[in-house]
Amino acid sequence: MRNKIAAASAVIIRKTLRLMGKGATTLPGKIALKISPDIIRSKASGKNIITITGTNGKTTTSHMISDMLNTLGYDVINNISGANLASGIATTLICGREEVKKAKGDSKGLVYVLETDEAAFAKIAKPLSPKVCVVTNLFRDQLDRYGELTHTRDLIAGGIDGTSATLVINSDDSLVASLGIGREDRSVFFGMDKKALISYEKDHPAKKGIIPPSADAVFCPECKVRYEYKARTYGHLGDFYCPSCGRKSPDPRFAAIYGEEGNPAFEGYKFSIKDTKNGLMEEVPLKIPGSHNIYNTLGCVAAVTVLTEKMEGEKEDHFEKACDASSEVKAAFGRMEKFKVKDKEVCILLVKNPAGLDRSLQFVADSKDTGCLYLLLNSNFADGKDVSWIWDVDFESKAEDLPENIYVSGQRYADMNLRVRYCGRDVREKGDETHMKEIFDKALSECPSGKCVYILPNYTSMLALRAMLVKEFGIKDFWK
Repeated sequence: MRNKIAAASAVIIRKTLRLMGKGATTLPGKIALKISPDIIRSKASGKNIITITGTNGKTTTSHMISDMLNTLGYDVINNISGANLASGIATTLICGREEVKKAKGDSKGLVYVLETDEAAFAKIAKPLSPKVCVVTNLFRDQLDRYGELTHTRDLIAGGIDGTSATLVINSDDSLVASLGIGREDRSVFFGMDKKALISYEKDHPAKKGIIPPSADAVFCPECKVRYEYKARTYGHLGDFYCPSCGRKSPDPRFAAIYGEEGNPAFEGYKFSIKDTKNGLMEEVPLKIPGSHNIYNTLGCVAAVTVLTEKMEGEKEDHFEKACDASSEVKAAFGRMEKFKVKDKEVCILLVKNPAGLDRSLQFVADSKDTGCLYLLLNSNFADGKDVSWIWDVDFESKAEDLPENIYVSGQRYADMNLRVRYCGRDVREKGDETHMKEIFDKALSECPSGKCVYILPNYTSMLALRAMLVKEFGIKDFWK
């Protein structure tokens, strides 16, 4: 009875808030959990659920998996807004059928694709009882909330141990890969092909800056000795090994191999994915720009292959179909989200930690259509109060390749302005969050025709910016 009352209350609240033009992504679930703390377990029972957690790439990966499953003939429900705490998960489980993404033709079944906050995962993984758990990566993020990375890793491990799910985990991230220890019988790894990675790094060495590669997870947890690397992709990701105990990056079942032509950061770049279990290989295009999205694409192909094997039985064509479906994915809101404004374009790249900002700056520096750069930095609770992480980002190696016009806004605009100045560049216009719109208008007006305004906001500044863009340019609200 409590569950029925909780669910009915959530539905009524959701409909009321939507009539008011609100997103209603968390409050319905929050009220439902107050009425019945067991509502998640009740609503998740018997469902086909896949969870996605990790520091970076959760929203992008959940959107990509949803698009791929839908292309393959499944009905899909997901927390599209990125509301990934217990309240958002509860809202999706209760109200998601109102927004189910229907497959074309006959449906093979309904799948819930749920992005899950790392800390919340520890508590809600067991009641969700997912079939597949995807862990993307672990980078320093909001230390005032999560603490050190080993603590975040332990939270995820605790959540995993409350389930019997198959784990789809990143072999190139030492902390994520360690989740497979003791869980080998249900772990499926994805990562870069080791030979291809070493060859690519030799032929395309990274431009060195003042700040060394990320020190987020460079020590072996067993013997406390610093890992050595045969090759890296970015941050602490790569082909790692411990010179003391011999611990090393696992061999992935799903491995990516760089293409021979083009820049691996740009849309349309073609690379190959190998399923070493079945000896199969497929070439796929990168649909969402950014070299880090090679990992996201790879993880999605792995997750969809594993899930469809579970639901339909093991067949070799699951991998081929997953690769084909990866060409149908679209970017999530604020994650390489691009739209036109007359003869110019605007692209939003969410950045919320050193690894994310470093990758986005590199993408902007490499892009041929960059007209100007707009950086926004807030320090609300959802962002993390401490913004000192911007000093761990290698601006210096990219400074000369960034556009001439750089703009800065947000609550902590002065901090970002100082960081830009320290890398040897000047800011054309700066101001706090009350000046966000006028600075955007100035950036857009000064962007050359045919070029793009690249906007790099952190979380709450991205939501504020998008709310303004929704009104002015009619782009979709974040919950749509």
